[in-house]
Amino acid sequence: MNPRDRQNSPIFKAFNIIYPVFVYFVATNLSMSLFTMFAVFLGADPQEQYMALQTASVAVTIPFIARFYQKDKNEPTVFWEHMDLEIAGKSTAKRVVNGILMFFAGAAVGIALNNLLIISGLEDISPGYQQVNQQLFSGGIYFELLGACLLTPFLEELLYRGVVYGRLCDLVILDNEEKTAQGRKRERYGRAIAMLLSALLFGVIHMNLVQFIYAGVLGILLAWFMEKTGHFYGAFLAHMGANLMAVLRVETSVFTWMKSATAAFYAATAVSAVVGGLILVVIQFLSVRQFRGNGESEEKLAKD
Repeated sequence: MNPRDRQNSPIFKAFNIIYPVFVYFVATNLSMSLFTMFAVFLGADPQEQYMALQTASVAVTIPFIARFYQKDKNEPTVFWEHMDLEIAGKSTAKRVVNGILMFFAGAAVGIALNNLLIISGLEDISPGYQQVNQQLFSGGIYFELLGACLLTPFLEELLYRGVVYGRLCDLVILDNEEKTAQGRKRERYGRAIAMLLSALLFGVIHMNLVQFIYAGVLGILLAWFMEKTGHFYGAFLAHMGANLMAVLRVETSVFTWMKSATAAFYAATAVSAVVGGLILVVIQFLSVRQFRGNGESEEKLAKD
């Protein structure tokens, strides 16, 4: 088997999906261990400084994952050819509008999902979630904003949508060189499978039932945003919006009016779900308009 055939084999592509996730875990855990030892050496309590240490380990890991992302973007794969076409059809104004809409969609869906999980009672019977939740909100709001709302969403979207989702698409999507209708249908089907698989992996790595459900559902939405923007910035902004709502909920009095098991709580859950759904409809509508506009432009160029 020559090197090119080896790189195109399903086994090699599957390994390429897992390998960046492995690097991510090694880099974050190793740097977290080193920073923890340094904190102990300085006399600090690692539990109280967990979010600060986590933020530092995420910052260290970003360059490693960015190399995978940049390498993939520079290769003419089926996924990145599609992404390049998608983002090339958007003006700066359209990208800004998409980014704003996706940020608020992430915020609204994040509130609705959190409330639904509270209603389900799963948070109370998941020790793993309770432990993680305690760690995440133990370092003060400034590191929570920097780490949980900025650096962590950036790293995770770079990895799980920019690298993993893209490589899953290249694994499951068959080439459609003839650009036939049947081929386009297979592409859409393949992308749907890649969305589900990437969301499943995103949920599993959180290693507790509550976050598995939350991250799994959110992961599908974030992959869809990747498709609609041709870049991971939409997924990043949506992820940032969802995490910001969680931090504001715990660390501020912004949501004190929305206490669980009250009429306001159930109303807020319903309104957040509806608002999130309406924003998704608007994003899809704008995407369809752009697609039709691009199609008309291409027809005009062909005639000229």
